Amino acid sequence: MEQVLRKPRRIKRGLLVAAIVLVTALAGAAFLFPYLLKRYIERNSVAWIDRQVRIGSILLNPFTGTYAVHGLVCHEPRDTTVFVRFSKLGVKGDVLHGLRSGHWHFHDAELRDPYFRIVQRGDRFNFNDLLELGDDTPGPAPDTSATDVAFAVEGIALTGGRIDYISDVLHEPLQVIDLEAHCTRITSGDARMDFTVGLGLPEGTRLDGAFMIDTDQELYAVHARLRDLLLAGSLPYLRDFFDAGVLAGALDLDLNVQQSYADTTGLALSARLDLRGLDLRDPDMAPLLAVQHLHARLDTLVGDRFELGRIDIRGADARFALLPDSTDNWTRLLKLVPDSSAAGDGEMVLDASESNYFVLLADYVRHLGQAFTASEYAADSLAFSGGRILFEDHSIPRGLKYEITELGLHANRFTTGQDRAPITASATLQQVGRLRINADFDPRDLRNVALRVQLDSLLLPPLDPYVRWYAAHPMQEGVLAFSSATDILNGRIDSQNRLHVDRLRFGRKVDEHAPDMPVLPLRLAAGMLKDAKGVVELEVPVQGDLNDPQFRVWPIVWQVLKNLVVKAASAPVNLLARLVEGADERDLELVRYAPLQVQPQREQRRALEQLAKLLAAKPDLRVDLVPVADSIAEAGDLALFTAQGRFLFAGQAELSAAYSSRIHALAEQDSTFLGWLDQQLPCSAHRPVRERAIALVGHDAHLSAWRALERSRLQQAMAALQAA
Repeated sequence: MEQVLRKPRRIKRGLLVAAIVLVTALAGAAFLFPYLLKRYIERNSVAWIDRQVRIGSILLNPFTGTYAVHGLVCHEPRDTTVFVRFSKLGVKGDVLHGLRSGHWHFHDAELRDPYFRIVQRGDRFNFNDLLELGDDTPGPAPDTSATDVAFAVEGIALTGGRIDYISDVLHEPLQVIDLEAHCTRITSGDARMDFTVGLGLPEGTRLDGAFMIDTDQELYAVHARLRDLLLAGSLPYLRDFFDAGVLAGALDLDLNVQQSYADTTGLALSARLDLRGLDLRDPDMAPLLAVQHLHARLDTLVGDRFELGRIDIRGADARFALLPDSTDNWTRLLKLVPDSSAAGDGEMVLDASESNYFVLLADYVRHLGQAFTASEYAADSLAFSGGRILFEDHSIPRGLKYEITELGLHANRFTTGQDRAPITASATLQQVGRLRINADFDPRDLRNVALRVQLDSLLLPPLDPYVRWYAAHPMQEGVLAFSSATDILNGRIDSQNRLHVDRLRFGRKVDEHAPDMPVLPLRLAAGMLKDAKGVVELEVPVQGDLNDPQFRVWPIVWQVLKNLVVKAASAPVNLLARLVEGADERDLELVRYAPLQVQPQREQRRALEQLAKLLAAKPDLRVDLVPVADSIAEAGDLALFTAQGRFLFAGQAELSAAYSSRIHALAEQDSTFLGWLDQQLPCSAHRPVRERAIALVGHDAHLSAWRALERSRLQQAMAALQAA
């Protein structure tokens, strides 16, 4: 009996010893195996992946279910440069339960302080060799009939990450700091995975957001929040195609995107953009563009429907300058090269890589604009305030600087379902002129528009450099008012334009002017075109088909104005007659005298009075009285009159009015008079009567007498004009 009792005791003692030995062995393995594994990996890493790997420690504890690698550092091939590094990679889970049940459950998966160095050269990365490890021979197809492994991982976290990205595509290495990524749960029973991500850049930029992917629905979604992105970092990429000297400013962006990666047509996008303190300058630090603040919101973009939110631009300041070589301060900075895809002399294109994100952004905006005009859309509001444009023209000798300030634009909500979309704009020109524009667009076709323009109090002397160079006359004075009513429908334009110019005055013609421009008589035209109040009123209609490639608006306007100036110079009386009520154009053009008449009579006084009224209405107009009579014929008449006077009143020193009447009544072919001439001039009967009279009076004497008569007539006409 006693022996029987001792035997179970020995069995229990043996089992206890075996259990102790097993636990000791497991504990020893738990502590010793990680060390051996660490040494084994470090010793063979170069042979395996051509990289030296160093590990601080490995923890494999089946009792607590903790598994981790601490202090791993992986170097570049045959180099001491760090490729990958992290302080901890760990997870917790019950491996034994997973082996027994076939359902693996892990939690507290953590990657702490990871560092990745990514180097790109062309289409190769510094990790391509790792992806290409192994045999390239295709293996047997995987057995898809096996039951999928059930798993769940909860509490996934990446903290304190950093990435250095070096690429020949980038002008400078990109560094990401403070990288954080979290996921609450990934499980084989749910196709949806949600992540939160955050990262920073060394200059203070912060990007936070969330990412979702659903493999069953084939959907992904991105929610990103970018803050304080400094534009100065984009200057090297801008310089790929634009020679800028300075690019400054900060950008905030909120972006929400949801799309099926199987069907990319169902894009849903919303975005909010805030741009602050934009400052773009050329290499000489001369300003090009500045914007105090820009806010834009795209609420939804689903399929072919757009919903634009509020767009607000404040304090935009732009400078545009024409340079002496006829280029401008913008296009001269573009880096253009011949288009290699075009045969022969192709057009010039930007010298920038398609991977440049400015080029990608421009292509997207162009595509978005085309889709916008061809789709249904709604726009909340558009506001542009405090704008300024400085225009300079250094291509002409004197140069021009013109400033447009207080530039504003406003539009309320409109949609493609409306008949009209009203937009108003206003500006101040050169500190004085006021411009107002009202436009009604057709939201379904933005090419159809009704445009009303009103310009008041525009001072013309600031435009003197242009007028002096292109019209050869200095612009001394003038105030312009302009109104326009323009309608464009289906490509046809009907524009009625009215110009009102007060106190218009040009200087004398200058010698230095554009050699290829016709010199028009602007001083005369200005004087002719003014009405009784000194105002020039012009109507300039423009009509045509904008779809016709030969149709140009400005040549039509120029031709109308040119025709008015030429008409004013070639037929001034026609324009002047309307200034004097009841005036006859013939009376303003000529003061008609009877042959040998000196004193102005009723008919001449009436014409001179009308001319005096015209001069009073146009004080800047000068009138010269120029004889236009046939001097030879009238001098012959005067010689005949003198000869007839001698015949009738021989010896009389002066002839009274009654005597003059008797002389005029004497017929030229009177036989008695002709007989008298025969006595005075023998052998001259074969000659004309007037020639015989000139010979009787004397050639020089008869011309002197006619000149005296003409002077007397002019003096009498001037006296009558002044008296009127």
